[in-house]
Amino acid sequence: MPKLTLKLPVLQTRTREVAILPDHRFFMRSVALTDEAEAGPIADQIELALEGMAPFPLSQTLWAYWTKPGCDHAMVFAAYQKRFTAEEMEAWSEAEWVTPRLSTLLIEENPSAATTYILTAEDGLTAVHFGDASGVPTQIRAVALSPEVSDQEIATVREELIRACGGSTTVRDLEATEVEAGQPGTDELLIKRAGEDTAVSLDLAQALDVRDQAELTGRRRARVRDSWLWRGLVAALVTLLFAGLAELSLWGASFWQDALHQQVQVQSPVVSEIETADRLATRIEELHTKRLRPFEMIAIADGPRPETIIFLRTEATGLYTLEIEAETNDIQSIDNYVSALRDLAGIESVDPPDLDTRGSQSTIRLLVRFTSDAFDTNSEAEESS
Repeated sequence: MPKLTLKLPVLQTRTREVAILPDHRFFMRSVALTDEAEAGPIADQIELALEGMAPFPLSQTLWAYWTKPGCDHAMVFAAYQKRFTAEEMEAWSEAEWVTPRLSTLLIEENPSAATTYILTAEDGLTAVHFGDASGVPTQIRAVALSPEVSDQEIATVREELIRACGGSTTVRDLEATEVEAGQPGTDELLIKRAGEDTAVSLDLAQALDVRDQAELTGRRRARVRDSWLWRGLVAALVTLLFAGLAELSLWGASFWQDALHQQVQVQSPVVSEIETADRLATRIEELHTKRLRPFEMIAIADGPRPETIIFLRTEATGLYTLEIEAETNDIQSIDNYVSALRDLAGIESVDPPDLDTRGSQSTIRLLVRFTSDAFDTNSEAEESS
């Protein structure tokens, strides 16, 4: 399954260059390393070794080194600054990588022990010998070639370099590689060899850069700063895009609500007419089938009434509600009457009586609620139809 990656868009701000220098302008030495706890950082050990080897001040030297974790030696290459013209060094200010040509071999996978690479370029031959499997060369020898040199002379120089390295069981001939700086925002270099592109991070490549380390540190910080600035710019653009989409969505929703509101206004008279017709139909139906039945209510409520209770006034306050006002001289009969009403079929509820006693005479008020099926309306509806 292919690996999915998300890449931010790239902002092309300036042309990025790579300066690959001829190997024969540098002298290369293998320097033994000791434990950092005893001898200090590796960079300090390399500087001490260079001060002893170089015939010119270290401040006027272009140098770098290559080693790997756990390796007991480092390969150092250095050159006197005056071996390069002012025009050449001026162009380096815009370069992402300034290094000898042999550095393109060092960042690849570790070869097996006793392997020698022969790197052929137009201006020279370079033999890079790996005496062990650490991935750090033990010998590097470079020879300059004139443009008029013949193939036979090149072959002779090649054999001499292999013999000088000694102990080579595997020899690989490689053409000089082409190195290109990646696009701004990618922080990588592209090494082109045999039709294949190998991406290398700038942090790894600049470990082999021969320029001043303080300058490289400043470049690294500027690269990190530019990366974060670019990410911030992209984030701001994305935020603006989403804000614009949200604004368009709100505008669309507002337009839809306006259209819906206009449609409601157009349909309101029609809906009002329909509701009015429905209410009229319901009212007609109620008048036809749900008439007030005060006499039926009185008849049902009068059924269990004791003789001691006399109705003074009755009023139908709703389709199924009857208010009764009565009097009696027997208070005990009131409870019996209320209990009998509640037990009747067709009675939904009877509110507690409101009692007013004056001497031996008591006045009571009752609110009786009937169920909707307390009255037989079907037969009357059939008769009327």
